[in-house]
Amino acid sequence: MSKIDQYYRKFMLSRFYQGGWGSYEYLSKIVEYRRNIVGRRETCEQFLTDDYPVKIEKEIKLKESTILEGSFISPFTHLIPELMPEELRNCRFQFLIPKNWNSRHKPVVLHFAGTGDHKYWRRRVFLANPLLEQNKVASIIIENPYYGLRKPKNQERSNLIYVRDLFVMGGCLVTEGAVLMRWCEKNGFGPFILTGLSMGGHMASLTATVWSKPVGLVPCLSWSTAATVFTRGVLSKAVDWQNLERDYYSDSNYRDLKEHLKWLHAEENKERKRKKISSFIPESNIDYDTLTNFNYSDPKKKVKMEIVEFMHVLMDECTHLVNYDVPVDTNLINVVAAKDDAYVLRDGVNSIESIWPGSRVDYVERGHVSAFVLSLATFRNTIMDTMNKMIEKHYSFN
Repeated sequence: MSKIDQYYRKFMLSRFYQGGWGSYEYLSKIVEYRRNIVGRRETCEQFLTDDYPVKIEKEIKLKESTILEGSFISPFTHLIPELMPEELRNCRFQFLIPKNWNSRHKPVVLHFAGTGDHKYWRRRVFLANPLLEQNKVASIIIENPYYGLRKPKNQERSNLIYVRDLFVMGGCLVTEGAVLMRWCEKNGFGPFILTGLSMGGHMASLTATVWSKPVGLVPCLSWSTAATVFTRGVLSKAVDWQNLERDYYSDSNYRDLKEHLKWLHAEENKERKRKKISSFIPESNIDYDTLTNFNYSDPKKKVKMEIVEFMHVLMDECTHLVNYDVPVDTNLINVVAAKDDAYVLRDGVNSIESIWPGSRVDYVERGHVSAFVLSLATFRNTIMDTMNKMIEKHYSFN
């Protein structure tokens, strides 16, 4: 694994989940809604009405493009309002539109934020602007929940307070991305490519599962589940494990939820055949004591594996792609992964190709951090290759 990734992590001040898991009641409700609504394309259709109110608040006219800034109420607010702080409820976005297009189509790339990517500027400068200038492609940049103007007042930097916050973030983005695609369609834009780096790539993947038409998907530096990121990757060292352990043992319901999810995954795996979740389940042959790299040499700080187990099954339950519907056309999925990634570990979990047959995975010879900086041209080229493939396959006769 990349030494740069490991050194970079040592200089970061992030400390995730200092508030604990986020209560048994809320986690149970999130699991329920993930299984019945957010994780099901058919039920998510209810948010895709043509008249879902989207408001444009600002228009900036430039020489080669127009920038629109808009907002709308996140559909997730209507699902679990008690889990939506006031700052989260208003989804904000920036829409970069070229004044001239290269064809009769008006393709749009939706950019989802990576960890720590607040507001719009980073994605606009390094991805959206070059795509517009070189290829006449529009971009929508969504402001991430818990980031920028959507950051709760009691949250420091990008440090999510509760484990549940990551799942609320995902629920927001899946429904918000769907609303924006429908709104764009209504206004004559399309087709669409969903993309993002790291966490943004995973959020793009989840959003692709709820769209009922072919959609291009280019997840960069992400994989099939977030479980390894927070239990074995270098980011696991930023998790407040001691506080999570105290919170876990303060309420026996957490253990009950863990055992219930383990049982559910084991039962569902019997029906999944090749798509089994590799998790903390009876038939798993993974030695997590060997794979886990965050356990400190200091015995007083060593994390109990029961706590790691709970984190793993929660992450698999809410983020594992096998728990979501398969995108309509998997041939339009092109993942760009880093071979030496120390943040997003791929060993011991399902590959993208096994979950979504027909998808493609390309690798860059870098680690997570270096790829973030040095592989932007590769990401942009992959986006355009996927866009052209989609237009040729599904839109050439339109």
